[in-house]
Order: sequence, then C-alpha cells, then structure tokens
Amino acid sequence: MLTSILIATFFSIGFFVESIIGFGGGLIAYSFLGFFIDIKKAVLAGLYIGTCSSTYIAYTDFKSFNKKILLKSAPICLFGTIIGVTIFSKFSSDLLSIIFGLLLIFLAAKLIFFDQIAIPKILKKKLLFIGGISQGAFGIGGPFFVNGLKEDFKNKSELRSTMAVFFVIFNLVRIFQLFLNNQIKAIHLNEIWWVIIPIFVAIKLGHKVHIKADETIIKKMIALITVLGGVKFLL
Repeated sequence: MLTSILIATFFSIGFFVESIIGFGGGLIAYSFLGFFIDIKKAVLAGLYIGTCSSTYIAYTDFKSFNKKILLKSAPICLFGTIIGVTIFSKFSSDLLSIIFGLLLIFLAAKLIFFDQIAIPKILKKKLLFIGGISQGAFGIGGPFFVNGLKEDFKNKSELRSTMAVFFVIFNLVRIFQLFLNNQIKAIHLNEIWWVIIPIFVAIKLGHKVHIKADETIIKKMIALITVLGGVKFLL
C-alpha cells in the first residue's frame, strides 16, 4: 500500500507539471521513485498512469491537437519506441538504472545550460529518434520530442495537447510489445489502479494555470529534481 501511495503522490506532482508545459511528468516521478522502488516496476506503473493521464489531457483539449505535426513525426518516433521497448525487455534492472541515470543527468544539463539554444534542422530527426527510444524504454521521450518540434507549435495549448496524443499512441505500442514480451503482469494494475484518480485532479489543476505559468522556473525545478534522481540511479 505504501508503494502505491508513493506512486500516486509523485506522479500527481509530475503530471501537474506536465499538464502545464507538455512534458516532465515521468522525469519528476521516476526521479523521486528511484529512491524507493525498482526501476522496472516504476516504469510499468508509469506506463499505465502515463497512458491514462495523456488520454485525459488529449480529451480535455483535443481542439488544440495538431495532426500534421503528429503525422510527419510518427514514423521515426515509432521506430525508436520499438527499439526502446526491446531494450527495456532485454536489459536487467541494474543496467537500466545506469542508462536511466545518465539520461536524466543529460536532460538536466540540457534544461539548465542549453534550453534556449536553437536546434539545427539536421539534428531534429535524431532528437525524435532518441525520444522514441527514451519513450519506449522509460516513458520519458517528451523532452526530446518537444525540443525537436517546439518551433512547429503555435502556442502552449497546441504543444500540450499534441504531446499528449504522441504519448497515448506510443504507449499503446509499448503495451502491445511488452505484452508480447511477457513483461506486463496483472498484479501491477491490481495494486495501483486507483492512483489515476488523484493524478486526474492534479492534471485539472495544472490545466487551469498552464497559460500563466512561468515555464523557465518550472524547467529549472525539473532540472534540479532530475539531477538528484540521475545520481541516485547511477549509485
């Protein structure tokens, strides 16, 4: 029961932030959960929670969804996602923790030092591919997707809604592939089915403030939490 409460608490905080800026839910939740539970269990919990939460975000603001951005980006992201799921299925928790820790520290450094630097067009497809791998393996492809596509969005609402649809589609692919790889167990859902209720409340609150929120401060906060989580996973 304590584990379920921790999952509900940290994912509520994470998706409150994600509903404001379009990403960060998994980064925050996993960074905290790494101190308490195995990475594979955390990622599988995040798969269920992320799929439900992103569906809710997309549904509540679907009018802002940009289909063109999805269609032009989906193939390369999907290819990366399939590779990421394979990595998650084949690698041990210890090895995944090291990879995840390095990835968190890299993302934190990017948010702190390079967030305002324009991404050259030649690198954008590579970011989408890496984002797909990160989404498939850990459910944290958002920062890569956003950095690869942010110039294509008209406003924060369009980014928020379109990213939510991204996550729903690629998470459904993850669920199918993980099921085939015998990685999903019913006991996980039996323990945490209820945690989505407080998370929906957090998303609703985040939606109310997402237009007025200062993204710079929020991103710095995510970076600090992510650094701490990254170090924990490495150690």
